Amino acid sequence: MVTKRSHQVDHLDPLIREALSWITRLKSGEATLADAEQLMDWRGRSTAHEHAFRDAVKCWRAIGQALATGRPPPASRRRRPPKSKARA
Repeated sequence: MVTKRSHQVDHLDPLIREALSWITRLKSGEATLADAEQLMDWRGRSTAHEHAFRDAVKCWRAIGQALATGRPPPASRRRRPPKSKARA
């Protein structure tokens, strides 16, 4: 069964997915020094890897803030277009 959430994750950039996996591993409480060293190597592969990691950190922080406050941070809220009034 494909859910909306799993479908959205499938469309994430592969580097972002990897970066989020690294963060999840490091925050799991089970990360080792070897994991941290492997992450440093991963980040050093290219500027794209480093940017993906930084974007993933921003995402992680935004999720944490949203969970703590019960709503997304102001910069990430979507604005709805004004309702147009029907003319008679």
